Amino acid sequence: MLNTALRFMSECDSAGLKYRDSRDLDDGNSLVVCGINGKNNARYDIVFIFDEDGHSVQLRVFGLVSFPGEKADAMLKVANEMNVRYRWLKFCVNDMKVNVHGDAIISEENSGKICVELLVRTASIVDGAYPDFMRTLWS
Repeated sequence: MLNTALRFMSECDSAGLKYRDSRDLDDGNSLVVCGINGKNNARYDIVFIFDEDGHSVQLRVFGLVSFPGEKADAMLKVANEMNVRYRWLKFCVNDMKVNVHGDAIISEENSGKICVELLVRTASIVDGAYPDFMRTLWS
């Protein structure tokens, strides 16, 4: 496990935040998954992928919302609106799903604190955007 990932897990432990599925990947990166019980009954995983170089981390929320093909244009419009409304993350529509992407520059020394901050920010942003996607899905 990369030191950047270990420091993040240690900081999560100190803050009382839960994580699971922490492991090394075949490409030399390390993965840590944090399950979130968001507002509005949303349940999603924030995936942290720590790059082998120790200088960056990827954040991903895969399949935040799945939708039928006839909603694709409307969901893309909402994703674009969320990309304008929120900083730090990108909302993407692919294969009838809304995915969330983020990237950050880190170092071994600051990875714990930075990634906990990114976890909190990501959860807050996703919680803010989720109702707009659901309204579009059910309209």
